[in-house]
Amino acid sequence: NVHDDIVQSVAFSPDGKHIASGSWDGAIYVWDAHTGKLIVGPFHAPGKVTSVAFSPDGKRIASTSLDGKTIHIFDM
Repeated sequence: NVHDDIVQSVAFSPDGKHIASGSWDGAIYVWDAHTGKLIVGPFHAPGKVTSVAFSPDGKRIASTSLDGKTIHIFDM
């Protein structure tokens, strides 16, 4: 486990090949859904990550933070 705090959110990519995980440590990682190996990351969001989602084309990840006011978008 590479996260240093609670994993609050996970999301599958539209093609089902990747999983994004977001944690209260502010880090977002992308994993291979078949092997479980780390693909990309960490992306750093300020504050605790409460949700992650892939864009419809799977090329970006959006995250929200605990403050309820912050959205970040990361390019894969």
